[in-house]
This record gives sequence, structure tokens and C-alpha cells, in this order.
Amino acid sequence: MVSEILCVGTELLLGDIINTDGAFIARELAALGFSSYHQSTVGDNPTRLREAIRVALGRSDVIILTGGLGPTCDDITKVAVADEFGLTMKLDEEVLGEIKSYFEAAGREMTENNISQAMIPDGATVFHNKWGTAPGIAVCGEIGGETKHAILLPGPPSECEPMFMECAKPYLVRLSGDVIYSLSLHMRDIGESAAEAILRPIMEEYTNPTVAPYALEHETRIRITARAEDEETAKAMCREMKKTVLKSEAGKYVYCETETPFEAKNATVLTLLSELRKNGVTFAAAESCTAGMIASRIGDIPGASDVLLGGVVSYANEVKENVLGVPHEVLANYGAVSEQCAKYMAEGVRRVTGAGITVSVTGIAGPDGGSKEKPVGMVCFGVADANGTYTETKRFGEKRSRAKIRLLTAMYAMMLVIKRLRGEI
Repeated sequence: MVSEILCVGTELLLGDIINTDGAFIARELAALGFSSYHQSTVGDNPTRLREAIRVALGRSDVIILTGGLGPTCDDITKVAVADEFGLTMKLDEEVLGEIKSYFEAAGREMTENNISQAMIPDGATVFHNKWGTAPGIAVCGEIGGETKHAILLPGPPSECEPMFMECAKPYLVRLSGDVIYSLSLHMRDIGESAAEAILRPIMEEYTNPTVAPYALEHETRIRITARAEDEETAKAMCREMKKTVLKSEAGKYVYCETETPFEAKNATVLTLLSELRKNGVTFAAAESCTAGMIASRIGDIPGASDVLLGGVVSYANEVKENVLGVPHEVLANYGAVSEQCAKYMAEGVRRVTGAGITVSVTGIAGPDGGSKEKPVGMVCFGVADANGTYTETKRFGEKRSRAKIRLLTAMYAMMLVIKRLRGEI
């Protein structure tokens, strides 16, 4: 079947919001085996929105719309889709009750305009929203003598992504007639192009399951996807393909595998937590250029408090010296961005917190502050445990943004701890 994505919102056209929904849904549709030839963005204008919907329905079997399901006057997606399918709107009392409960739980008063979110095209399938107020909707009908489907999802990624996975994806799988199952292999120390070169023979030989590498901000991921009549068969196919991939040269770069979107998104952190628990070790971090990002990422995972003891954000040299015990002579002779400083930071936070293993980061995130000897993007790391202290310097590149350097630093620091716990460094 041919699918098409239509993202609704003037804020997307103006660049006020980055359209991550389109990229996310496109990846999922590809994994489900849907063909996609068009993806569009349209503003909150009734005439232009209806025209975009009409064009999309004329050339695609399934259109997926994001955004325009809110309570304000410019949220017009539902009405526009209902008009194209010739459907009337009706109040869904169950949805209205859910919206009221949402506001009550948040201790907020529900305004009158929120009632509009409970208006649903007659006969539509409702995707109940566990993550916000706007329900998703699936509409099916005959247009131009052909069966067409429209799936409407909320715009905020925190609602759109889980609703797609829990509600829209099963709906789409039923349309395809087969079960789709995917697992991801996460790679370290290798880029997408190098991974693709290794995997190309496998990718060319097999069409089901499919094997596809793609780059994330901090790692490369291999996605294995199988299509079968039932889930167990699809899972078995993926497991066999995983063995093939791991036997290839790519296998030495794989550090974990995941099956769910939550696991995939948090693969490095979850792997770190697993290794800490497996080894019965607690953890803490001393962070300069990341300013607490490592501890924050770990703290995002429920239950992390059993191994995460705490950390020290040591931006200023005075904190490095007075709290972490970095000798003044080290700072004076080698500077804050040095392996010597990173060593004392890691050992200091281990002493302060009593953690079994610690990591430290100190670097130049930019855009200013670099020099020929210590350019922007240079970061020094330290990992301390009962066996001693390991240090390393990494250069992430002067042309990368401050945010990207900080993210790469945090993820690389966690990977160093994983390697230490596995006896690799």
C-alpha cells in the first residue's frame, strides 16, 4: 500500500518547531513495508489544508496527519478530514470523560474549548490518548471508488510517537495483512557508512528480514525487520538474522540489542544500568562541560537510584580544587582540560560519594574558548574504580555545535564506563 505523511501546523512552516514527527513516522512506515512517495507540511489554513488532504487521498491509500487536534480555533484537522470523507462530527462522551480526568489529575480547570477535542468524525476509530488530551483518530471510507484511510495523530512528539506505536501501528499492520517485527542492534566506534560497507552483502542477499544501518546523533544502529504471518515467526526470523549479523565483522561493534522504542532511545543508559547492577557497583559522575547531563540522563530511567549515587558539577576550577581535590599545581601546570585533571576529578567524586565506579569529563564545548593545542571539541575523560584510573582524550570536532559536543561527551563517557565494567579498558 502507498502511504503519505501530512504534517499540519504553521509553526512548522515558520521553523519555530522542528518537525521530528515526519522523520519518525517515515522510518516506521518503511519498517512496516509501506511505500511512501510524498511527505508534505501545510499551515493552519482551512482552504490549503483541505486541498492538501484531497491531493494526498488522490494518490495514496493511507495518509497520516500530525497536528491540528488541539482545542484552539486553528486546530482544524479533524473537521477537514471529516469533510473529505463526508462524515459529520459527534461528541464522544468517553473521550470527554478522559479529558476531564486529565485536567482533574493535573489540578487544572478544563476550559470550554477543550470540549472540541472530544468531537469525533462519526464512525471513526478512536485512539485514546494516555499522554495528553487530544485523541487520535483513524477514518476509513470510499473516495473515488477506492478505499482510503486517514490516521490523525497529535503534533507533540511526546504524544505522537507513543500513540503511533501503541495505536496506529497495529491499525496499519492489519491493513498490510502481515505481522511486522523489528529489533535493533546498537553499534559503537563506527559510523553509518562504514557499517553499511560491512553489511552490504547481507543487505543485498536478504529481503525478508531486511537489514538497514542508520546514524543517530551518538551511534550507529542496525535495524532488522521481518514480515510474517504471525509474530512468533517474525521474531524467529529476526533472531536468525541477528546471528548472521553478529557473525560478520559488524558483530564486534555491537554493544547491545533492543526491541522497543523506549529501549532503543535509551540503549546506552539502559546498558550502563544493566552492567552496574550485574557487577553490583554504584556510580557517580564529575561533570564540567556537560553540567550534569550524564547524571540527568541516567536519572531519566525509573529505578536508576539503586545504582546512581550522585555527582558533582564542577564548572569552576575552585570546585574542582576544593570539592573534588584536584591539586592546584595540576590546574596551573596542565589546565582544567587535561587528562591529569580528569584523573583527579574521577578519583575525587569517587571519594566524595563512595561510588564503586565513577566517570569525569572536562572539555571545551565551544563555540569559544579553544586554542591550537586545545581546540573546541576536545574533551578529557577519567574512569576510576577499585582497580585504578583510566584516562582518555577525545576530539569531537571544532565544527560541531556546543549542544552536539555536550551530548556526544555524555554518551561517550557512559560508554567508557560500560567498557570498564566489561573489562575492555
